[in-house]
Amino acid sequence: MLPTKAKDRIRDLAGKYVELCHSGRNAAKRRLWRDHNSLRKTRPPVICSWYWASMIGEEIKPQLPELVAEDQPFRGLENWLRLKLWGATIPDDTVYYPWFPMRAQMRQPSADVWGIEKNRIYDEASRGWRNMPVIRELADLDRLTATPHECIDDDTPEIRAVRDLIGDIMPVHVNKSTVYRIWGGTDLSEAAGALLGLQELMYALYENPELVHRLMAFTRDAVLANLDQGAAAGDWSTVENCNYGMPPETDGLGEPKPNSHGASLKDLWFFTHAQEFEAVSPAQHDEFLLQYQMPIMARFGLVNYGCCETLDNKVDMLRKIPNLRRILMGPRADIARGCEHIGRDYIVSWRPNPAVVASGFDADAIGKAIRQGFSAADAAGCNIEIMLKEMMTVENDLSRLFRWTEIAMRESENAGA
Repeated sequence: MLPTKAKDRIRDLAGKYVELCHSGRNAAKRRLWRDHNSLRKTRPPVICSWYWASMIGEEIKPQLPELVAEDQPFRGLENWLRLKLWGATIPDDTVYYPWFPMRAQMRQPSADVWGIEKNRIYDEASRGWRNMPVIRELADLDRLTATPHECIDDDTPEIRAVRDLIGDIMPVHVNKSTVYRIWGGTDLSEAAGALLGLQELMYALYENPELVHRLMAFTRDAVLANLDQGAAAGDWSTVENCNYGMPPETDGLGEPKPNSHGASLKDLWFFTHAQEFEAVSPAQHDEFLLQYQMPIMARFGLVNYGCCETLDNKVDMLRKIPNLRRILMGPRADIARGCEHIGRDYIVSWRPNPAVVASGFDADAIGKAIRQGFSAADAAGCNIEIMLKEMMTVENDLSRLFRWTEIAMRESENAGA
């Protein structure tokens, strides 16, 4: 049984979180994103994506109140609430939604994502990893397995326990969407690098193209079948927008509402990427990845394309996506060239190099770089947004996140003046 102290702590945090979600500032940010996502001209929205920066979690932890709940799912709920409330102190344009998401019990893949365990080696010094090849020849493809969509239980004991605790304060949203997550699943890109090995994938494009084509066809067909089965079962909701950390508010798409199951995929954003194919030409990117992603993207309302790769030289290729709305410009991209190629047709999602907060902090240089990026977007007539993410460290100086955000917000206001 949950001790009274933990129960009172969690309910108090939940009340504060709901108050945040219903604040005037949060409502204003939702209006900003609706206009921006609908390609109306706004000031550039700013996101300091600390929540995705799991690498700095240990540096954030000392700033948080001590956890009181000892057992799951309550400990996870308490941690989620305290992280959200801490993150809301960063003065950016992040939007907060008044529900707590929990996963239904779903039918899972037999092993890993595609029925084959990855062979991943790690490097402690860099905190990086490398996937060693587990598929080397055509016969290895026979080991792949697809997972049908099946919701086994959407009212688990854990869901009921959380609902009993905070359901009178805010809803518990039950996520029954596909088990094929973004990375390594619906994106198709990561599976190619993880199963074939990234270096080996580059060789296979020339030496064994049939192997790559057959792998991509299998993963495409498995994802499509799973998506269609989930839609037929009425298991999608408008909360399952996938806009990679960007609020989904947009003219023409469904408003995110908890437990709005039965939504059409056409009501939703879809995010996908091509990180493993960054080094290949637009022609090979198109042949070996984009053509397999196209049928998946077509199921959805709008598409957000790109994670950390460089796409400023592939905009013309991406124009083949009829429902494309957002294109990434990663840390190594030429932001001016990207803006020139994109113009008013799509949103430029700019991800500057997170090293600016990882080793020292030069406020003047940061401000200058952001001004130059916003100026390039203005010259091309672009709708641009800026997101700082994937920070490996801030050297235990969390003030850098706040200072970067303040600089970016100031430059945003000046750009929108």
